[in-house]
Amino acid sequence: MDLDLPDELSSLHEDFDIIRLDLDIALAMKRPEWMDDAACRDVPSAQHIDLFFPERADTAGGKHLLPARKFCLVCPVRYDCLELGLEEKFGIWGGHSVSQRRRITVAVKSGSSLVEASLAIDARSRDAR
Repeated sequence: MDLDLPDELSSLHEDFDIIRLDLDIALAMKRPEWMDDAACRDVPSAQHIDLFFPERADTAGGKHLLPARKFCLVCPVRYDCLELGLEEKFGIWGGHSVSQRRRITVAVKSGSSLVEASLAIDARSRDAR
């Protein structure tokens, strides 16, 4: 984009373009390929944040999880997402809240598979309702 800017501002504008390009490249490099197959891939960014990073994901009996879980339960890469999110301190990953992912991590370290641990949490959540 050509703007008629003074030299000092033009240089600054170019620096921001480089930073923006570097950030785009870093995000693209960090993003796993399986994300292209995620059920939530077409959710707009603002809605994605509201769905998968609700303010109170671990409260109210999991009701804040329900909108995100509608995507997660039919997602072909749910367990890839869950695995990536095990260390995350915020958000819903693979259909599970932070506290649920902590329990899944404990179960996996005790010998359960990720899928078994996830399904056990799902079953407990259904039984609690």
